[in-house]
This record gives sequence, structure tokens and C-alpha cells, in this order.
Amino acid sequence: MEKLKHLLKVFDLRKFIKFGLIGVLNTLVDFAVFFVANKLIGNGPSVVLFGVALVLGPYISNTISYIVANIHSFFWNKFWTFEKKDKLTRREVGRYIVTSCGFLIISSIGLSIFMSVLSLPAFAGIIPDDLIPLAAKIPNTCVTMVYNYLMNKLWVFR
Repeated sequence: MEKLKHLLKVFDLRKFIKFGLIGVLNTLVDFAVFFVANKLIGNGPSVVLFGVALVLGPYISNTISYIVANIHSFFWNKFWTFEKKDKLTRREVGRYIVTSCGFLIISSIGLSIFMSVLSLPAFAGIIPDDLIPLAAKIPNTCVTMVYNYLMNKLWVFR
């Protein structure tokens, strides 16, 4: 019983719900910026890695949208979700940056995987080619949300 109480205290359902609400708002910011950046950049430059041509546009758009959404998320989560009213510290910002870099790496790998899956012949004609990167962000966001909450709750804003 004590372990269950401890788990509930550590998890903090109220903060998780607030984190989720900010996550929804943040996801809207992320998707909107990604959509605009992807339209402006298009496929962008490409590179060949291990004999495979890789178009960089969606990854550049993902990075831009992530940076904008991440700044938005930091302030909302610090002051509202985790209710930290003290001044910003280098340690807090540093931990947030490390967590964010990890998130961006995980997110970029996931984006690549989901874009590959959505480009398979089974999805031909269902999703227009120019919307595949945006569609790939949906399952990718679901996967990365858990990592993001736990790192922010247990390490960044503890």
C-alpha cells in the first residue's frame, strides 16, 4: 500500500493532466509551425547516407517547429504545470536543454520511421505525399510524450 501511495505521489495525476493540456496546446504550436515551415522549405536539400537519398526539408521543419514549441512549453510547464515560481537557474535550463536534445533525437528517429511506414505502397493514395511528414508527426508525438513528461517531472522541474 505504501508503494502504491508513493507511486501516486510521484506520478501526480493533477500535474500530468496540466502537462497534457500544455502538451495539446504545444502540439498545436508545433504542428502549425511545422506545416508552415514545411510549405516554405519543401523537400529542401538532400544528402546521400549509406546509398540512400535523404531529403532534409522535413527534418529542418521539424527542428524549427520543435524549437519554437519547446520555448513555449518550457515557460508554461515551469510556471503553471510544475508551479516553480523561482527565477530560472542555469541548472534547470541546462537540464531542460539536455532533455530537449534527447527528445529531438528520439523525435527525429521516430519521424523518419513513421514517414517510411506511411510511404509504403499500402498507404499509396490514402495520404498525399506532401502531407506524409505532417501525418507522421501524429504517432510520433504519442510515442515521445511519455519520455518528455517523465524527464520534466523527475529531473528538470523536480
